[in-house]
Amino acid sequence: MAVVDDLTHPPAKRVRRGGDGLIAAGSLILLIVLFGAVAAPWLSQWGPTEIDPIAFLEPPGPGHWLGTDGNGMDIWSRILFAARIDLGVAVASVALAVLVGGTIGLATGYAGGWVEETTMRLLDIVQAFPVFILALTVAALLGNSLHTLILAIGLINAPAYARLMRAEVRSLKSHIYIEAAECAGNSRLSILFRHLLPNALTPLLVIAPLNCGWAILMLAGLSFLGLGVAVPTAEWGAMISTGAADVVGGRWWTSVFPGLALFITVLGFNLIGEGLLQRTGQRR
Repeated sequence: MAVVDDLTHPPAKRVRRGGDGLIAAGSLILLIVLFGAVAAPWLSQWGPTEIDPIAFLEPPGPGHWLGTDGNGMDIWSRILFAARIDLGVAVASVALAVLVGGTIGLATGYAGGWVEETTMRLLDIVQAFPVFILALTVAALLGNSLHTLILAIGLINAPAYARLMRAEVRSLKSHIYIEAAECAGNSRLSILFRHLLPNALTPLLVIAPLNCGWAILMLAGLSFLGLGVAVPTAEWGAMISTGAADVVGGRWWTSVFPGLALFITVLGFNLIGEGLLQRTGQRR
């Protein structure tokens, strides 16, 4: 029995040491952004939708560190509160994509046969359309509530995770420890969730930070086009959109500062993702 138990667990994988610097830098960036989001009520004396009636399009300075927009709302405060929405939607949508796509890939990769072929052809149809176009379509049909945006961004990214999980499961299920688990009388569910899932999940978790960055960009793009978070709710893409016309008149701060917040946050996720890719030896 001891021999069978040893065979039902794969040998330990060798972990590479590269990428630690990138992971540390990205984590530091995201911790700062997260701190700003959590401590937003204490870091600004203005609410995200509070209007200063005597400060419309005021440039950065005392009282309004990053200036105000055309509605007299403090940009610093709105950037901090917007981080809550952008981070929340990104993490929730990617978690949904991993859950749905990972489950589909796990089941179809292990089942094989016509189930696998049919599922993969259906995913081919979904992936034949540009991701952002699909997001636009779903948001236009279902509305622009936060729950709808999470659902739209998560589901349209699920096929990529399904394919990755399916490839990992197909590679792992021929290993001797899976055969040993089957010979030992383990049920299919036990093999799926005890032996295959823990070992096939790593590549999905590695690319998840990169997809969090893409999810933020997708949310910002939808908001920029008016199909994302509704104004006056604070969201970086919506802030960039409403301030775009002001840049022409020289009032650059209404769009530049939200754009910098967006850039820095996406950079943090990308650094972590690239660091994990180097550390685990994965390839995009």
